[in-house]
Amino acid sequence: MNHNEWLERAEIYALGALDVEEAIQFEAHLASGCDLCEHHLRETREALTLVPRSLMPETPPPAVKGRLLAQIGDEAASVRPARPRPRWLWWGMSAGAFAAAGLLITLSVSLVSTRQELQRLEGQVASLQVELARREAPLALYTAVINLLRDPSTRDVPLRGVGPGAGAAGRFLWNESGEGHLFVANLPPAPEGNAYVVWTAAPGMPPRSAGVIQTDASGKGGLHVYPGRSDHGVEVFTVTLEPSGDVSAPTGPTVLASK
Repeated sequence: MNHNEWLERAEIYALGALDVEEAIQFEAHLASGCDLCEHHLRETREALTLVPRSLMPETPPPAVKGRLLAQIGDEAASVRPARPRPRWLWWGMSAGAFAAAGLLITLSVSLVSTRQELQRLEGQVASLQVELARREAPLALYTAVINLLRDPSTRDVPLRGVGPGAGAAGRFLWNESGEGHLFVANLPPAPEGNAYVVWTAAPGMPPRSAGVIQTDASGKGGLHVYPGRSDHGVEVFTVTLEPSGDVSAPTGPTVLASK
């Protein structure tokens, strides 16, 4: 087998997606003493363990809501109260008016019940959308990071802690397409009212904000930068502590910086 195929299997193995036979073959390959695959597997696992910390809420495509509404359409129809069938008795005009009033009251109650049921179903749809986004987002992000690792043009740029972040460390996977993923460790959560802002800069150009990174209680965090930017030739990566995440240029102290 071509060794690049073994490396590709290492990435799928890290995700736990190899079938039983392929997993046995790959584990036998590792047992044979392949240091290259062992190192690649370790790096891939390290990247994947940090990916969930980079998740940002995402809205599912409009088609998802359409499919969910179509699926519950039959349920909504089945719970809609049936229209009552009044029994008309010839009791004169007063009896007829009384029956009509009773029918209107029954219909009003039925409409209120139907409206409440539809509101309940709409709430279920909203909950399903949130759950769907929560489950789909990690897979999409895993795929994006794996694609960065596979691309030969992706650079692995180390960041060292400086100033208030002297004990921190970082790693920026950066591709000239404008896509990248930043991992940080040992960076304490930003003080209340402040934010860690990530900056990229090309030689002779002012820094550009790539987003805000948040860390957990252990100091770990991440940020995925999606393509579409025009940051070709980026050479400098920094993280600064700012009084707000909405700033156009770095003003606060630097906590992480590339060479």
